[in-house]
Amino acid sequence: MRRLLVREMAEQESRRDLVERIDVALHGLCQPLTVLQCRLAMGELIGEPDAMHEAIRDALQECTRMNRTVGTMREMLQQMMADNQEERAW
Repeated sequence: MRRLLVREMAEQESRRDLVERIDVALHGLCQPLTVLQCRLAMGELIGEPDAMHEAIRDALQECTRMNRTVGTMREMLQQMMADNQEERAW
């Protein structure tokens, strides 16, 4: 019984840690999303081909940055799912 309680407490702590890490990662997406939106809007407002080309190039860099963050979040979730499956096997 005590072993089960300790395992449940560890699972809850692990879930809290995962939620906190995902929260930080999601917060980290806000800045590049805002930059992406702003750069594209500025390129559109200026309306010149060079401005649009620069805006698209910069936006693609921000997309790369965001994809890294999403990839990290995906890895965290996959690890948590794998840990849960291992715990259930016990």
